Amino acid sequence: MKKVSPFIKWVGGKSKLISEIDRNLPDIIKDDFTYVEPFLGGGAVFFHLISNYKIKNAYLNDLNIHLINTYIDLRDNYRLLCKFLKDIQLEYENSEDKKNYYLNKRKEFNSIKKSIEKSSLFIFLNKTGFNGMYRENSKGEFNIPFGDMKNPKIFNKELLSSVSILLNENKIEFSSKSFEELLPKDTNCFYYLDPPYRPISKTSSFTDYTKSNFNDEVQKRLKKYCDNIDLAGNLFLQSNSYSKDQFFQKLYKSRIISKLEVTRTISADGSKRKKVSEILIRNYES
Repeated sequence: MKKVSPFIKWVGGKSKLISEIDRNLPDIIKDDFTYVEPFLGGGAVFFHLISNYKIKNAYLNDLNIHLINTYIDLRDNYRLLCKFLKDIQLEYENSEDKKNYYLNKRKEFNSIKKSIEKSSLFIFLNKTGFNGMYRENSKGEFNIPFGDMKNPKIFNKELLSSVSILLNENKIEFSSKSFEELLPKDTNCFYYLDPPYRPISKTSSFTDYTKSNFNDEVQKRLKKYCDNIDLAGNLFLQSNSYSKDQFFQKLYKSRIISKLEVTRTISADGSKRKKVSEILIRNYES
């Protein structure tokens, strides 16, 4: 199968950690297995796995309904989605005031209902907004400022085509619900969990990219969810931040925890991007 990469940028995306995650995968991926991802985001791990291993069924979920609708439209309405994106790319390139164009499209995105056009705007805003971030205000409105990138590739036909073909050729079920509701009855399941990270400091908090806040109480609920995965006889691998207060080491004391160093890429100033510690939590020997 042709290797496919994410078609959107996503804060906390795992593209740069794929080799480390691959080294920590369980043996069940060598045969047909069911893949479950409750926090899909940009889908870097999913695209890596489906390009290199034998996924029989996949359950892909994210609380961000606009993100999930975009995946579905890319699968089911590829041609029309591409038409909208191509038109937007041309309009943006010919715009004399790109910031104002962006702000108008952001307002349009927040005002229209579910549609292929809304999905195309989702991709546009992702490619041209600040650092590819997604955040909503208290009214549920997308409010990321203009990113002022040079020559952003809004319409990447080759990549979008590859992703659309992949989504159509495989048995994939999309959903947008609480992670706790995602417990398929399939056997031989492998779950990869990449939740909003626990902040490593008060100024680095980015746990609420939707209106709901992923605080410590939700992290504890996630731990119970992982216990339920284990009780069902399935396997999980979770990524999260390393906390000096040993929060996760205490919470997951019966699990295997690995520490690794990664480079943060959310900073606007590239010179200030530095390595920080993260952890991988799993319920199996790799």
